[in-house]
Amino acid sequence: MSVNVLVTGATGTVGRATLSALRDRDVHAAAFVRDRARATHALGPDVELRVGDFSEERSLATALDGIDAVLLASGNDPEMRDHQLGAARVIAGSEARRVVKISGSPVSIAHAARTRTGTDHLAVESALRASGREVVAIRPNVFMQNFLDQSAAVAHDALPGPDGATRVSFIDAQDIGRVSAAALAEPELPGEILELTGPEALTWFDVAALMTKVLGRPITHYPAPPEVIRQGLLAMGRPEWQVEHALELSALFSDPQAAEVTSTVQRVTGRPPGTLTTFLERHVEDFRPAS
Repeated sequence: MSVNVLVTGATGTVGRATLSALRDRDVHAAAFVRDRARATHALGPDVELRVGDFSEERSLATALDGIDAVLLASGNDPEMRDHQLGAARVIAGSEARRVVKISGSPVSIAHAARTRTGTDHLAVESALRASGREVVAIRPNVFMQNFLDQSAAVAHDALPGPDGATRVSFIDAQDIGRVSAAALAEPELPGEILELTGPEALTWFDVAALMTKVLGRPITHYPAPPEVIRQGLLAMGRPEWQVEHALELSALFSDPQAAEVTSTVQRVTGRPPGTLTTFLERHVEDFRPAS
C-alpha cells in the first residue's frame, strides 16, 4: 500500500533523518517548511516542499492535502506546545489517518511535573489521541548529536558536562529517523509509545574515553556544576529557554531511567541501534582542532 507522508520539522535533526529513511523505503514524503530557499539548500532539490508555518494553521491544512501520515516534530522552544496543539486540531480535520509525534525523552516524560517540555509533550500526545487518529509517540533518549554542540570544546581536548558518574543511553538521531519512517509507512502500528535508546548506557567519562580512541588524542571530561554549564551556554549565545531546557534535562540524568536500554530500535527496524563509536567515526571532522 502506497503512503503519502508529510514531515514537519523537516530541516531539523530528526526531520532530515526521517526523510532520508523514507527515501530508502521508496515512500513519497513532502516537507513542511517555512523558507523554501533555506529548505532547498538543506534538503536538496529533489524533496517536495510545502511551504507554511505552524502559526498559520490554514497553511498546514493546505499542506495536508492528499497526506496519509504525518511526522509531527519541532524544536523544544516556548512555542512548541501551542504550535503542536494547533497542528493537532488541523490534523483532526484532515484526511491523515496516522500521526507520529517526536515527544520527550522517557525520563522527562516520567518526571513531566519537573520539566516544561515533558508537560508540553504530554499535552500534545493527549490532544492527538483525542483526534481519533492512529498515534505513535516516539520518546527518544538524549541525542548523540548533542555532542556536536560541544565540538569547540572537544577541539581543545575538553568534554565539559554534568557529573561524570551519570549514565545515559544516548541514541543516534539516524535511528530515530528509521523508527519514525517505519511507524509512518508500515501498515501496522509498531506500538502507541516507543521509547528509543542506544545500545549502551555511558558515563561522560566513558564518552571522553571513546572520543580519545576515535579521535586519536586525549579528551578529558570536566564535570561542571549547573551554574557553570548555564554560564557557558549563555556565553555561546544560546537563548535562555534553550539553556533552561538543557539544565532541566541534565538534572534528571541521575535517575536510573536515563540509563535504561530498550530493544525498540531493533524490534521496529530489524537493525540494532548505532553505537557512539560509530557516530564519532562518522563525525571525526566535526571534532578536529582548527588548523
